[in-house]
Amino acid sequence: MVERFTLGDAGYIMYSDMLDRLRQRFPSVPQWRLDQIVSAEHDAITGGILQIVPAEVESGAVEMLERESDEREQHDVRSDDGEVA
Repeated sequence: MVERFTLGDAGYIMYSDMLDRLRQRFPSVPQWRLDQIVSAEHDAITGGILQIVPAEVESGAVEMLERESDEREQHDVRSDDGEVA
């Protein structure tokens, strides 16, 4: 089972909260520039690699992979003329 913890406990902050604080501190900077700077800083620190995701991402990925696997298996059972082997 995936260990759950709050983002604050992991040393992470909410992206939207950070943007709100930056907008308040630098009101003349356009939103696109704030996004650009935050993305560049994130990539510089992490190398662009996702290191933390919501736990639900894993369960959603499992669901999608299982669905794709089922579809592949159904396709493999059929022969070229569409009849079930």
